[in-house]
Amino acid sequence: MDGLNVGYVTQVKGTMVVAKVDHALYQSTYFHHGKILRGIAINEFVLIRKGYQDIVGKIIGEEIVENFNIRQDEIEQKKYDRFIELSILGYFFEGRFHSGIKFLPMINDQLYLISDEKISEIYNFRKSNDTPLIDIGKSILEELPISIPINGVFNSHIGIFGNTGSGKSNTLAKLYHSLLTLVMDNIDFKQKSKITLIDFNGEYGTLAKSFPEISKTVELNTKTPQDKLHFSEGEFWDDELLSVLFSATEKTQKPFLTHLVRNKNEYDNNLDTYLKRSISIMFGTNQHRETITLLKGLIPYFPERDHKSISDELAHFTWHSTQNKYDHPNNWINHPDDAIDNLKTTYNSSLIANSVFDEIFIRSTLQLINSVSKNYVQYEHISPLINKITATGPSLSKVIGVSNLKSERLPITIVSLKHCNQSIKKTIPMMIAKCSFLDHKSTDNDCESFHLIIDEAHNILSESSTREAESWKDYRLELFEEIIKEGRKFGYFVTISSQRPFDISPTIISQLHNYFIHRLVNENDLFLLKNTLSTLDSASRSLIPTLPPGACIVSGTAFHTPLIVQMERLTEDMAPQSDTLNLESLWGLS
Repeated sequence: MDGLNVGYVTQVKGTMVVAKVDHALYQSTYFHHGKILRGIAINEFVLIRKGYQDIVGKIIGEEIVENFNIRQDEIEQKKYDRFIELSILGYFFEGRFHSGIKFLPMINDQLYLISDEKISEIYNFRKSNDTPLIDIGKSILEELPISIPINGVFNSHIGIFGNTGSGKSNTLAKLYHSLLTLVMDNIDFKQKSKITLIDFNGEYGTLAKSFPEISKTVELNTKTPQDKLHFSEGEFWDDELLSVLFSATEKTQKPFLTHLVRNKNEYDNNLDTYLKRSISIMFGTNQHRETITLLKGLIPYFPERDHKSISDELAHFTWHSTQNKYDHPNNWINHPDDAIDNLKTTYNSSLIANSVFDEIFIRSTLQLINSVSKNYVQYEHISPLINKITATGPSLSKVIGVSNLKSERLPITIVSLKHCNQSIKKTIPMMIAKCSFLDHKSTDNDCESFHLIIDEAHNILSESSTREAESWKDYRLELFEEIIKEGRKFGYFVTISSQRPFDISPTIISQLHNYFIHRLVNENDLFLLKNTLSTLDSASRSLIPTLPPGACIVSGTAFHTPLIVQMERLTEDMAPQSDTLNLESLWGLS
């Protein structure tokens, strides 16, 4: 045994062990048999010798107890005894550390300090000798290098949490920068995996610059159109997606959009034919006074040369409430042909849709004319939906495109939402998640792993948001909860980064597998972690509010013990652009 004996076991309660420490051993470090050993302290490791077995315990508590058994005949006596509480992590066998409880100590088993070589073995998360690892930093207590495995971490859901300025952006960038450095030249990675990073604040452009051959950046801008996010026709023309985009009500507006999508797919592929049919129906036997107003709303979508003629033609139609039909200076409108004779320009002109959202507006207007004329819907129920399409369509058309053309396939896509309004910032991540998840689950998909990274995840995974309709919030949360619950079996993995974990749905937090927790001081955040992280012990959890910048507690299914790691800081050209502004330099004081 190469360790220094420091005490013995006095109590065993299941997996919790209490040991008494020798009075003379109160130093922070010892030099023993040519090795430096760390003394007894919270979060340090010790060995418990049980016969020929070396059991590893982690110190999670310490207590001083008054000694009542003082003997008068002894000169050297201590008034207090020192006890430590241990959590059993695993054992050493043939020089290798094995996690899990196979052996438990007995009372009077001896306690030994542990060398750095054995601590390094405890920090070894390699399943076999050829398991690839990536370096992320050093342990704070021992300053030993920490490497994490690809399997177990990146094929899991990951949560990165910490207050602003705590270093979580550097941790996110460091994890994936190290991973991409390892696999950037790997053909299988390029062909079988995709990584999409949703960047709310435009911090991660440096990641694309570091790997220009395998990545692309999509800069979305709702003020000055730049890049567009492209979806296929099948992905976009989905009644659920459109219902969420335009906050459609469940009972009336959503069925209307379902009917619109069905018409698009099955019947009315030609807008001009749809227009002619709609005009014939609106001037049929069941005329309604709102239909002319709806038709006037389509004037901007006709060729500009026809605007005045169409406006003049429609202006001649007036509604007679007693007759419940239109009339015209030339004749009463008793039959569609009576109207068509006075709408030659309108009837024979062509509708022009410059974007898919123009097409949605045109189709929804024509369908409302049809449905109202057939008494399928009431105008008052559907007109708010048309207004929402009119209001949100222009901003959506600046960032979303629909095309079935295959673009160059690069494994990494960074979607920047820095220059988008709040509505788009909530809409785009939901669309990306929904479409990528459905596409990844489809049988004809050749991509075997998909990694969705969401920075500032509280923006879209919050349960407490009051700026949106309940139906929208419910749909968004249900979508991400389904992905987080079912994604693993399909090879779809989510990484979320947030400064407010309490704002995120507890269902999502509880389904994460591995955590990188930086400094958090809010009581609600700490309470959430206490109730959802089964792998985080009380000693490690108590350190969260006092962690220095860049330090984090690493815990989860890939690690047999929580680690306190000082993450390696990326160089300036690789680090995310999230540093705090230096006022001394800005004002010329330094």
